[in-house]
Amino acid sequence: MLRDGLPRLANFESESVEGNKVQQSLTSRLMDASFSLDDLSWLREKWPKRLVVKGIVNAQDVCRCIKVGVDGVVLSNHGGRQLDSCISPMELLPEVSNVGIDIMVDSGFRRGSDVLKAIASGAKAVMLGRSILYGLAANGEAGVRGVIESMKHEIDTNLAQIGCASMNALTYDYLSK
Repeated sequence: MLRDGLPRLANFESESVEGNKVQQSLTSRLMDASFSLDDLSWLREKWPKRLVVKGIVNAQDVCRCIKVGVDGVVLSNHGGRQLDSCISPMELLPEVSNVGIDIMVDSGFRRGSDVLKAIASGAKAVMLGRSILYGLAANGEAGVRGVIESMKHEIDTNLAQIGCASMNALTYDYLSK
């Protein structure tokens, strides 16, 4: 703080947004729970490109998203920080993995074996958050590269250990052997 002054929220920095009180007000609006299925339908009508909804934690909401016409969903309890007693996306994944849209997951993936379990369970992709941020905090861009390389190495090693030639060949059978 001595060197740079009070911390600022860069996402809210602009010529019209000055002061911590204004930033605090904007932050509180981000937690607006009034977004509804009607809003999602409106967005789908207006947005002609791929539309992915993040933060899904139950099968009924996956079905609702499909009815609206989204292209994919991200099963997420947001890393368990705010929703620590919420279902893990991995618990929901097998139930919704074959619904006809891309199913992605995040929330707590720390190792290559975690990623492989999600892919084998039907996830199209796995999103990494906290581990990447830890790498960034520890060593900047090089730290992020290190985390990604470590994750790739763990995935390759784990695939070899289970006798699977590639992630494209990975199925749930590899988990249940």
